[in-house]
Amino acid sequence: MRQFRHIETRQLVLGLGLMALLLVLVPSRSMAQTGKSEAKTQAQPALTPASFEGCYELKSGRWWPWGFGEENALVTPPNRIQLLAERGTRGFEQDKLLIRTIPHQDRPSGSRESSYWSTESPDQLLLTWTDGFVGVTLDLTKSKDELNGWAHPHFDAVKLVPRIAHVTARRITCPTQ
Repeated sequence: MRQFRHIETRQLVLGLGLMALLLVLVPSRSMAQTGKSEAKTQAQPALTPASFEGCYELKSGRWWPWGFGEENALVTPPNRIQLLAERGTRGFEQDKLLIRTIPHQDRPSGSRESSYWSTESPDQLLLTWTDGFVGVTLDLTKSKDELNGWAHPHFDAVKLVPRIAHVTARRITCPTQ
């Protein structure tokens, strides 16, 4: 019996020692990783929204795994858009770069519809249309002379099965106004 107590004590001391070692090593390792990621972030070139400005024709694939029925219109972006260098002044567009439909359609002054864009990296951008409850975000990446990516719908009610659609944006000549 005495021999077993000695083994239990030894296991307890060994276990506590391993836990203490983990507590010392894990935080220091994650701090080192944080420092590396900060260095990477600082080394990245500045984002260039100007390279994305202009007009595009959007082509969307079908929603996968299935469509939205009557709600499809709520999450389908327009076919032709213009990415502006102008920043919004109201609602969800406040201080964000604006997207406008081609041909331009004036929205009523109380309209909650917002459309804006942002760059995530020199080759990636996000386009968002929302009214605060329902909308869609396109996550696009530069690929040769077009943008490719995925549409991600969002709703104020939980959708148990997430859906996506492939999207291609091809640069077109902007109409004269």
